[in-house]
Amino acid sequence: MTRQFEWFEFMNITICDSVVGFLKQFSKQFVGLEFINCKVSSHKRKSKYRERFLKCDNLKYLNIENSDVITLFAIVPNVTTLKIHESSDYALSLTNYAVSLTDYAVSQLNKTLFKLEMFSLNISVIYNEADYKKIYTNGETIETNPSKSVLSLAGIKKFIEKHNTIKQLDLSMLRLPPEILVTISNIIGLKLKNVLFPLDLPSSFIKRFCENQFSLTSLQLTSLLDVTDDTISAVCKCLPNLEKLFIKYNRVIGESIVEIFQLEHIEVLDLENSAAISELSYQQAVLKLKAFKLKELNLRSSRITDHSLCELLKHNLNLRHLNISHTSVSNETLNMICRNLINLESLKLDSCRRISDPGITGEFEDNSNFLTPTPLSNLKNLRKLDISNNRLITNDGCIKAIKFPNLRSLFLNECDNLFFRNYVENILLEQNPRLNDFIVSSKAGRYFKSNQMFGYSF
Repeated sequence: MTRQFEWFEFMNITICDSVVGFLKQFSKQFVGLEFINCKVSSHKRKSKYRERFLKCDNLKYLNIENSDVITLFAIVPNVTTLKIHESSDYALSLTNYAVSLTDYAVSQLNKTLFKLEMFSLNISVIYNEADYKKIYTNGETIETNPSKSVLSLAGIKKFIEKHNTIKQLDLSMLRLPPEILVTISNIIGLKLKNVLFPLDLPSSFIKRFCENQFSLTSLQLTSLLDVTDDTISAVCKCLPNLEKLFIKYNRVIGESIVEIFQLEHIEVLDLENSAAISELSYQQAVLKLKAFKLKELNLRSSRITDHSLCELLKHNLNLRHLNISHTSVSNETLNMICRNLINLESLKLDSCRRISDPGITGEFEDNSNFLTPTPLSNLKNLRKLDISNNRLITNDGCIKAIKFPNLRSLFLNECDNLFFRNYVENILLEQNPRLNDFIVSSKAGRYFKSNQMFGYSF
């Protein structure tokens, strides 16, 4: 602790005297805390620290998974991210001494949280009126005597309503029927920017939720089971201010790409492996293009043509991150990227089989008189580059093209015509002085192990 640590994770720990002492002594220092599979010792429950002894004025991040520790916190006024997750197995294992999240615990949190922005909940909740009446009998209510044994939907709603600072809500693991889940979107004062839905939420309920939360600017629809063209069209219509949209691995949507490309405020668009979007749909979408503010674009495995892609990129010259791996992009399109997208920080060209040495070096012959051959090295701000699985890339091409003052990550996996030798490695390292993650083809006979994942989300 002499190094002023601010983030701690407690895993499979019993909250006993020594842990209590540690938590209390350094409570003012904590910025992030995680408790995973922890429990408060039965002995400690008889002590003066039984409940709400922790005063963490500077805590901003609190993650609790399968741990009965929520009642230890008395003051957490600056927490902006709160995650409370409880597996069904854990719920069944709770003893009479264990404390899970309850209406009472939620009511206590209401007294100390003032800046909550992100709330994620995975826990069993009673939601029908019959069960509610069994808990609150003889005129008792959640306001007069909140339950210490269960968490109700009414308790969750009151918590969210109390904290109108919440902008991000993770509902992806909340075990509620769709029609009940959608009622959360009607909570008074709730103005979300981002929401995560359960994977099995039907399309009609996605639409209804978004219609009640027109303040949404970020939407994650990846892997949802029922996202169709109708869903996307409805979402684009009721959320014209969307800034981030993720629809990865979708095998259904196609024509709705036209509406997506008309979102005037979109900055992050991820359509990875959305295989049902045809070349014709992309062409039609580009003709009606109104999305001119893109900063991050993922079209991995898309069927977009060179012409449509160039038109899209020409209207989005401020792109920072671009993934067009597994597409039919040509040297001419790459040339346009190298010449115009000078702010790029991340570029992925994995398995772009038409890319060759002349494309990355800018030495191809242009008979159209419309192109200005430009090498890849013109992208001075590039930090991450992946040109793996391209059989037309050679040693000479890499030496001529890969020269970046700020490049951190370089992937050259499985390029059939790359045969690295020490001199090639040394040249690339000299030409890219800040290179940290360098992974080359197995054919090279040598690997530079990465210290971290090549890691943009795209």
